[in-house]
Amino acid sequence: MKHTMLLNAVHKEQKRMATVDEKGKLIEFNIEMSMKDPITGNIYKGKVLKVERGLQAAFVDFGGGKDGFLPLRDVSPEYLIEQENGQGNGKPVLKTGQEVIVQAVREVTGNKGALLTSYISLPGRYLVLLPNKPGGGISRKIDSDEERQKIKNLMGQIKVPENMGFIVRTAGINRTKQEIYRDYQHLLRLWKEIKKKFSQTNAPFFLYQETDFGVRSLRDYLTSEIEEIFVDDCDTFRKMRAYMKAVSPRHVKMIIHYKEKTPIFERFHLEEQIRIIYQERVDLKSGGYIIINPTEAMITIDVNSGRGSNKRNIEETAYKTNIEACEEIARQLRLRDLGGLIVIDFIDMMEKKNNAEVEKAFKKALSLDRARIQLSRISKFGLLELSRQKKQSTIQEISYTTCPYCKGSGLRPSLEYAALGAFRKIESEAVKGLYSELKVTLPHEIAGYILNQKRAELLSIESSSGLVLHIDGSGEMPWDKLEIQPTIKEKDLTEPAMVEEVTTKPQEATAVIPEQKIPAGGEKPPKKKHRRGRGHRRKHTDVKPETNLPGSALPAAVSAENIPATVPPSAADASFTQTPPAEFTPLIITPAKPKEPEPPQPETKPVSDTSKPEETES
Repeated sequence: MKHTMLLNAVHKEQKRMATVDEKGKLIEFNIEMSMKDPITGNIYKGKVLKVERGLQAAFVDFGGGKDGFLPLRDVSPEYLIEQENGQGNGKPVLKTGQEVIVQAVREVTGNKGALLTSYISLPGRYLVLLPNKPGGGISRKIDSDEERQKIKNLMGQIKVPENMGFIVRTAGINRTKQEIYRDYQHLLRLWKEIKKKFSQTNAPFFLYQETDFGVRSLRDYLTSEIEEIFVDDCDTFRKMRAYMKAVSPRHVKMIIHYKEKTPIFERFHLEEQIRIIYQERVDLKSGGYIIINPTEAMITIDVNSGRGSNKRNIEETAYKTNIEACEEIARQLRLRDLGGLIVIDFIDMMEKKNNAEVEKAFKKALSLDRARIQLSRISKFGLLELSRQKKQSTIQEISYTTCPYCKGSGLRPSLEYAALGAFRKIESEAVKGLYSELKVTLPHEIAGYILNQKRAELLSIESSSGLVLHIDGSGEMPWDKLEIQPTIKEKDLTEPAMVEEVTTKPQEATAVIPEQKIPAGGEKPPKKKHRRGRGHRRKHTDVKPETNLPGSALPAAVSAENIPATVPPSAADASFTQTPPAEFTPLIITPAKPKEPEPPQPETKPVSDTSKPEETES
């Protein structure tokens, strides 16, 4: 079947490759974003920072953002050093501070650093060169015994150094000795350049980067079925032609520069097919559908009959839907580049024969996949498990970012749930009694719900807590978040507690004697005889200080009734037992420095107010 390869490389921020068949159906797809350059396949000069015997791995600084993880089983023997003093049971080990050549095998994911190996592999068009791993091999995709024997005989004619090895790729089928030898020489020159850079630089250092996106597409996706290659970018077109001249000159004419105004992917009606790649639901022609859901531990795929169910014969419906799903699932695994552990939940079938047919159909559909796959059988629960080699980040990981609102879960709280949660937070802050005002910012929908549905409750909170609420909406606020800006209450000196504190300290007040009138002749006023008996004290409630006199220390708001009837004896004697001089002026007595509060005195019987003083026994 005739296939066509399309390369959309006009925009430097995003480069895409697609392979379609004669009917225009998408077969292969790959994408590269300039903001997320892949590091898988890159080669670095790294420095060993720490060797963890418990993890059986070493941490290597290779120049990336995070230190790489190098398993000890992936360390080439040429980097192992025998320990001194007979330590390590005589086994050579990797030491801290060593400089090694490492290659990235897996991208940085989350908190995990890149996975590294010291067994370097340089992929070419027909061969994969293994510079420090002797031996030879043939791709598992070549299952014909006759083809495998031809390749062995051909490689036996090429002299490969003893310390090096190679793997013949699937594209090496039916290739001449000259084509394979040209590819081998190209990879050998590349390795010599890497070794030269390693000896001339200090770690960490970047030694080799995976080839250009267009060249890599030719190397990995070009098959015998492809007859035309269209490229819409002139620079990428030149690089691909130069690579094809070096590797396979007879196929240079396959590469064509696309110059039409219509975008190349739109010309072949691929945009809608690419859009489906990013959806979790994929519809089948029979009316059924599959759901693809990647998780942290594995990738789950569920097969459903949907509209294609037939109530008369459920077994037949399940069998046909599962058979159709096998081809689509294998296609989606390639398009999305899903790797790791994958579990497929097929529709339950009662007959064992049907289960065997589904397994056979799925295995055949997976034969087109370039990745290494380990496949199991359908269990009694209708589940099929497989493991697919993960070479790089998935299409979604490259193109998409995690949603800041749902954090990748795809769910968010309902309007009522989020509004009630926000209302409870507002209520809990208001009842503290510390604030005079609360400014609350919420998403528009939640703010509108609270203002409309909880208006009475808001008024009750304002009146009972003595504060003012301001609720505003924001379009940039996450769905289940809110911001509260409180205003703390200021202390009020006019509160009753403060007034009581002023009026309960009579020693701080200034006692004022009313002004007495002096006769016109300048004579002294006649003395009044004191008719009080011993121990008698004049009541002080008759003395009412005038607040408008100068020197008065009592505030105008404090009446004489608030002055306590009991005055310290020293103050009373000093104020009322002295005889005024001839030239009398108003006397203002300032009390002494306040003393420490005395213990409370026992209550005394109040003295009645009479016009005549009481007679006391002499």
